Amino acid sequence: METSLDALETLLYEKVGQFQYLGTLLNTNNDWSYEIGTRITKAERAFFALLKFFKSKVFSKRTKIRLYTSIIRQILTYSCEVWTTTSITERRLKTFENKIWRKICGPVKDPRTGQWRRKFNQELKEELKIVSINGFIKSQRLQWLGHVMRWNNDAVTKIVLNWKPEGKRPRGRIRKRWMDVVEKDLEDLGVKDWREIVQDREKWNDLVMAAKTLGEL
Repeated sequence: METSLDALETLLYEKVGQFQYLGTLLNTNNDWSYEIGTRITKAERAFFALLKFFKSKVFSKRTKIRLYTSIIRQILTYSCEVWTTTSITERRLKTFENKIWRKICGPVKDPRTGQWRRKFNQELKEELKIVSINGFIKSQRLQWLGHVMRWNNDAVTKIVLNWKPEGKRPRGRIRKRWMDVVEKDLEDLGVKDWREIVQDREKWNDLVMAAKTLGEL
C-alpha cells in the first residue's frame, strides 16, 4: 500500500532540484549563489538601461544616488531577507555596487602623477556616504528576523524557523544555514541574548540600524 502511495505521489509531484517561487529561485541545497548571480544580471540590465542618466552632467550626484537606491538596488536585493550569503557572494555584490558607485562619482586626478584614475573603494564610501549593499542585506535579514520572532508561536514561518531536523545528517561539511549567518551578524554586533532583545521593538530597530555598518568584508 505504501509503495503504491509513493508511486502516486511521484506521478502527482515531480521532484526537482530547484524551482522558481514568487520570482526567487529555490533549491534543495540552500545554495543562493545562482539566485544572487541572477539578481546581479537583472540589476546590471537595469543599470545599462539607465546608463545615459548616470553619464549625464545634467543630473546631480544626489539624483544618481536615488536612481541607484530606489531602482537598481531594489532589483538587486529582491528577497534578500532570506539569503544565506558567503564571503564569495558578498564580494560579488560589492564588486557590482562599486562599479555603479564609480560611474556616479567619476574619476579623480591624482595630484602626484597628474593622471586620471578610478577612485578607490574607501574614497567612494567617504564621498557617497550611503549604506553598502552588504550592510543593507544584513539589516534586512535582522529586520525580518524581528518580524518573525514577534509573531504568535503557531505562525507557520516561526514554526519552520525554530524547527530542528531529526535523524542523522549526511557526511561532509555542514551546509551554512540562514540562522547561522544571522547569528554571526549578531555576534559581530556584540549581541548574545538576542531572543530577549527581539521582543523589544525599539532596541531591535537600533540593532537593525547598527547592522548597516557590517557591510564591509
